[in-house]
Amino acid sequence: MKRLFIILFCLPLFALAQKEITHTVGPKESLTSIGRLYNINGRELAKYNNIDYEKGLSLGQVLKIPASATTTKPVVAPPVVKKEPVVTKPVVKNNEVAGTPIYHTVAKKETLYGISTMYGKVPIADIKKWNNLTADGLNEGMQLIVGYTTKTTTPVVKNVVKEAPPAVKEEVKVVKEVKRPDPVVKEDNTPPPAANTGKNLNGGFFKSLYMTQTRNANVSTESGVAGVFKSTSGWEDGKYYCLHNDANAGTIVKISNPATGKSIYAKVLDVIPDIKQNTGLLLRISNAAAEELGVSDAKFDCSVSYVK
Repeated sequence: MKRLFIILFCLPLFALAQKEITHTVGPKESLTSIGRLYNINGRELAKYNNIDYEKGLSLGQVLKIPASATTTKPVVAPPVVKKEPVVTKPVVKNNEVAGTPIYHTVAKKETLYGISTMYGKVPIADIKKWNNLTADGLNEGMQLIVGYTTKTTTPVVKNVVKEAPPAVKEEVKVVKEVKRPDPVVKEDNTPPPAANTGKNLNGGFFKSLYMTQTRNANVSTESGVAGVFKSTSGWEDGKYYCLHNDANAGTIVKISNPATGKSIYAKVLDVIPDIKQNTGLLLRISNAAAEELGVSDAKFDCSVSYVK
């Protein structure tokens, strides 16, 4: 009788351990975006499900998720949050903390950099401070405070709302103009190349952070073709940025140019936009970073190292 009791007690625990974790593919979801929900690389998720990574997914397709992956990633907010109306997007002075908080609901693939741009380039440091964030990663459905309203800030709100759309259009135009034959620096009105001739920032501002992230960690290395986008950052302070599909936003990556033997360290802002000009690119880097790598063409061969 005692043995029967022990068997009946263990059966629920055994069934729970054998339960398979799955994810049903929704609209516009990809292996990369689903992998980020469960803190697993998109290519590893494809391999786990015996799927060709290059062919993509089908709507309604059911994927198996490794149990070890789901224990480190919080569950996405319930659908009820998505149905809540998005708060109007006015923003107040960056340092204003009095008044009513203005909220933004995080959508798929949105980053702190993108949200900051939408709200008149509110400093990312302020958004992280208002929301007690310690990292750059965001979850879909998250409610973020992006500013505060007061009676005296109404004029500022109206001006920012009117100016926001042109800022977005300029970013799209930047990507399309990368292939133009004229020197990128001259078109962007950034300091001319002659000002940086012989200048070496020793890999850039983020080198020490890369060393910290990769210490006692497994570093992955990829090789492919890189493109260049225009940026006013990095020319004097060495703060280089890049776009990459597999590394999470905020990750510091090491980018090397085998043709010159030079390397720089850049911070990942977001994924590469899914447009025709970006087909076949491993990543895009800022033109200041390309300058230190000794790149003279719009596209070049490179290798990228980072911690997944």
